[in-house]
Amino acid sequence: MSSRCDVCRRTSQYGHSVSHSNRKTNRRFLVNIQRRRLVINGTPRRVNICTRCLRTMVKVEKTR
Repeated sequence: MSSRCDVCRRTSQYGHSVSHSNRKTNRRFLVNIQRRRLVINGTPRRVNICTRCLRTMVKVEKTR
């Protein structure tokens, strides 16, 4: 599965795991990608979407 959101184009980020002795090892922060069927321009499509975008879509639909 793709590690990129089709809506906002967000990808994984890099950083360090820091131990108690302050040693730093490399790690990845992965995006929580879900595969959903969404209606885009009147046609249902399968998209890879991050949960942040899903939550925002629910919020926008409630205000309308």
